[in-house]
Amino acid sequence: MKIVPRKYQELAIQAALVGLIGPLKRALVVMATGLGKTFTAAFITKAFRPKKTLFLVHNNHILHHAMLEFKMVFGENTTIAVYNGLSKNGAAEADIVFATWQTMGVNLKKWKKNHFDLIIVDEAHHAEADTYRPTLRYFTGAKLGITATPNRANEDEDIRNAFGDEVIHISREEAIARGWLPPIEYHVVTDESLDEHALQIIAAEIKEGKERFTMAEVNRCIFIKKRDEEIAKIINGYSEKALVFCASIGHSERLAKSLELGATFHSMTGKSQSDTWDKNQATLTALKNGLVRRVCAVNAFNEGVNVPSIGLVAFCRTTDTQNVFDQQLGRGLRPGKDKLIVLDFVGNLERVQLVLEMMNKIADLHEQYTPRGELEREGYNRQAFEVSGKGFEFTFSDRIVDLMNILKHCEREFYPTWQEASAKTQTLGVHSIRQYHKKYRIDSKLPSNPNVAYPDYPGDTVFLGRSKKDRYGTCEEASTAAKALNAKSVEDYKRLCEKDSKLPKCPDIVYEDFPGWNKFLGTDKYPTWQEASASAKKLKITSHVEYARRYKEDVRLHSSPWTHYKDWPGLAVFLGVEKYATWQEASAVIQKLGVQSGKSGASYRKFRKEDKKLPSDPQNVYKDFPGWGIFLGTGREHREHTYKRWQTAATSARKLGIRSKEEYAEKYKSDKKLPSSPSSRYADFPGWPKFLRKE
Repeated sequence: MKIVPRKYQELAIQAALVGLIGPLKRALVVMATGLGKTFTAAFITKAFRPKKTLFLVHNNHILHHAMLEFKMVFGENTTIAVYNGLSKNGAAEADIVFATWQTMGVNLKKWKKNHFDLIIVDEAHHAEADTYRPTLRYFTGAKLGITATPNRANEDEDIRNAFGDEVIHISREEAIARGWLPPIEYHVVTDESLDEHALQIIAAEIKEGKERFTMAEVNRCIFIKKRDEEIAKIINGYSEKALVFCASIGHSERLAKSLELGATFHSMTGKSQSDTWDKNQATLTALKNGLVRRVCAVNAFNEGVNVPSIGLVAFCRTTDTQNVFDQQLGRGLRPGKDKLIVLDFVGNLERVQLVLEMMNKIADLHEQYTPRGELEREGYNRQAFEVSGKGFEFTFSDRIVDLMNILKHCEREFYPTWQEASAKTQTLGVHSIRQYHKKYRIDSKLPSNPNVAYPDYPGDTVFLGRSKKDRYGTCEEASTAAKALNAKSVEDYKRLCEKDSKLPKCPDIVYEDFPGWNKFLGTDKYPTWQEASASAKKLKITSHVEYARRYKEDVRLHSSPWTHYKDWPGLAVFLGVEKYATWQEASAVIQKLGVQSGKSGASYRKFRKEDKKLPSDPQNVYKDFPGWGIFLGTGREHREHTYKRWQTAATSARKLGIRSKEEYAEKYKSDKKLPSSPSSRYADFPGWPKFLRKE
């Protein structure tokens, strides 16, 4: 079966290629769990066409799963190898190598830095961890990161340091709103978890304006921990295969006993690591075959486990972070199924608020992307605590109105001082207020607007730990310091900037007037040939061949300056080497040397040894170079033996199927009467486009 990209994957492919082909050779693709990130990586690889590809993962389960999906895209003609603790056979010769970070990390020196043209990092949020970073930096090929959760907990693990900003970001909310994920039916189950008496007391006190409460106080008073038997009864009432997220390993073991055909999946199911692996895989197989219907997991299901047959996800625990919630919900959101039912046995007000925000964001996006007439046809319905449309349905239990009224009057438990909030913000690797608004939700104690939350707020600069005394005040000053480091790439800068404590690690975020990395590092190309010429002369380059070999010694030199500068003066002037001004002068010298020495048929290289004013590559130095036969005077081309009119020569060239100047140089000898250089042979030569145009 031929695998073809879905619409959203096409968008990701095009966006990624722009980054991979660009000067920084990197791309970060962020896609919600369930959208097929591994297939997307395979499609991007196929479009990029690298000779050798490395796919890095952090465990063997993800490795084998990714390898299977790549085989489905590439077929049998592509050689694929595994490089982990169990096997390394054929890796050096394979087109695509699937490796674990651990194995590749201890074997780096066995590989050339440029062996791979493309390095793919699955679950890329791991890439900047201390244990993984050296491996990623070692290889010089283009780098593709793909993840559903790009935001990490501290600066050292900001994956944008390695892959840059996202080239595309498809959130879970957008994917649901646009119908790219299976229909979701989300039920927030709270009624049987509430202390009705406590709820009524708090609601009455709020109504009378007697007291304000913190969320923690409300959670302690009104939420009652639901018994496992009650939860199991609700879950068993559904026929779908279920994945149940539990609070601990002990909780998962207890709840599994109350569930019909229940089993566990966690890090302690076996006596050893390998035994645990085998037992967990057996559980997955039993789930797919129907021998198991309910799997109780802790965190082992968070990443890289794909079970398309799951029809129900139950949350029997609160999650510590937004990232964990996203990953766990995504386990059931896989294209190809009829729908996913979610039972959220919510245990606090924060979770109610989180799900409400998700519901409203999905509704907003659905209204944005769906024409009004289509909304009416699908029966779209939006109310305060219930939304249903094509592909999604959210319902909250009856007491949610009371809960939300309480929530409005709750004081959030933010850090009591801006200093504490500032310290936490800096550990998140936040460098600007724009970035703060993206990351503050990682810690629920950070306010959305710290300038409002704290009366003595000191200003953004001090709050973000970027006071003028310890950072260069302007981008221009930072650029001058960065150039002194002689960093030739972004990766170089990230490594070398630690030598100057006043240089920020992410100047592109810190400085609003950041001009781009090339200008910041001074690696942009020379704007005039005169400046480029001065550099080439300083390097003491004296010929075209030497220039092609050494121009990279100055990152600001073009590989082919003669095509970039409109007022190009010729290579001799550019390199400051005295050469004959015209090909006629040089030709006369060659023919004279040939007569004097009796070696007119000698190679041009031998003539150059006798006269250093002869250029090494006259065909590039002289724009009207007539061809080697005329230039050397070898008698291989005489005017009387060629067509007298350019029109006749043009007719012959067209019959030979010649369509460009380069093709002419390769094929003109097929007709002995065609001159090697018609532009020199014919005084009225009309130019190459007209000369080679189709009749």
